[in-house]
Amino acid sequence: RDEDRKLIIQWSASHIGIPGNKAADEQAKCAARGDISEHTKLPPSLRDKNGNPTVLPHSKAATKQAFREIIKCQVTEMIRLSPRQERFKEIDPLFPSKRFANLAANLPRRH
Repeated sequence: RDEDRKLIIQWSASHIGIPGNKAADEQAKCAARGDISEHTKLPPSLRDKNGNPTVLPHSKAATKQAFREIIKCQVTEMIRLSPRQERFKEIDPLFPSKRFANLAANLPRRH
């Protein structure tokens, strides 16, 4: 759709004397907070056929990192609620620890 458009990104030293730079900075801060732009101000390439903003894909690395954090929290909670948790604490007082995770990572999947 927008194959003929070109985007040029250029660093500028300050907001002084550059038209639109301050507005662009404000929009970037809004985006970083998770705010969205007004639908009518978005270019057609960022709107669907109904005029609603399209969801931009997340980076693969950020998605993996978020998923690992969710899993880590879930496992920690499962261990905390486990009836065997006290036994784990006798073996490793910091359980679940990074040391345990590293040891467990090297175990074969099949026993």
